[in-house]
Amino acid sequence: MQDPLSRIDLNLLVAFQVLMQEKNVTRAAERLFVTQPAMSKTLNRLRNLIDDELFVRSSHGLTPTPKTLELEKPVNHILNQLTELMVTNQEFDPANTAATISLATLGTSASVGMPTFINKLRQNAPKLMLISQNIDDKWEDRLRSGSLDFAIVAKNKFSDDFVTRKLMSIKPVLYMRKDHPLAEVDHITLELRREYQHMAVYFPNFETTREDMQKLFASFGILSNVPFLTTNLLVCLETLRETDMLMIASDRLMDSSLVSDHFVSKPLDDLINLKIDALSLVQHVRTKNSALHQYLTKLIVDSFTESGIT
Repeated sequence: MQDPLSRIDLNLLVAFQVLMQEKNVTRAAERLFVTQPAMSKTLNRLRNLIDDELFVRSSHGLTPTPKTLELEKPVNHILNQLTELMVTNQEFDPANTAATISLATLGTSASVGMPTFINKLRQNAPKLMLISQNIDDKWEDRLRSGSLDFAIVAKNKFSDDFVTRKLMSIKPVLYMRKDHPLAEVDHITLELRREYQHMAVYFPNFETTREDMQKLFASFGILSNVPFLTTNLLVCLETLRETDMLMIASDRLMDSSLVSDHFVSKPLDDLINLKIDALSLVQHVRTKNSALHQYLTKLIVDSFTESGIT
């Protein structure tokens, strides 16, 4: 009797995982550095092996079948276990390690320590590729699935399947352009703030509804007069520079010369519900014993420490 495992090529499992993450044959082929026809052939091999269609084409890309969804978790688990085993049993050399690492960041604050981290990575691990992106509302699921390696978020409580390291403390302050009518005022009262319109940078995983945003601004003493919200920090800063609007954002933005050269910040110490948060580095527990992830964790933490912002 033939061993059923003899029919399984490990590369097929890797291809299955990437197809589940991308839901697109072309993008999956790019990630695996193969041609699109080769990726299509691999998908056909998977279908024959598992005796299921696996993915059905739709206007949104590839839609997984129930069988595919059933296999996703065990396949991810098997590949993660194999990855940890292989990395643990080899001497780790960052200078000769070729890998792609994905990091989702809370851009308004995390950008402060990122330049130091990127420079360290460039010098000490030149074969590593870092893909950095803004945080979204799926970051926890992506850490669990393995499509994301790290996330930098402002959050106090985490699930038990995450490992976290505090990077720095953050608190909200008031931003305005340097020649703003309030720029020379030492103590800006709540009454003065209410005379001007406000804007904010927000992120989908924190404030997703109108009610949530209203509660957030109410905690800052602003009950209305907030006509502009954006997920794009650059658009927010450019608008702030061209108008008399005010912006409530993290105090860490002032650590960047791109901000401090054009704007001033004022404290919000009179707020009763002043919220002070911690920015944390988060990874899934499955990667905590990975030499690569341990190295990157230390590099990120050290980068924020050297920037004087922990």
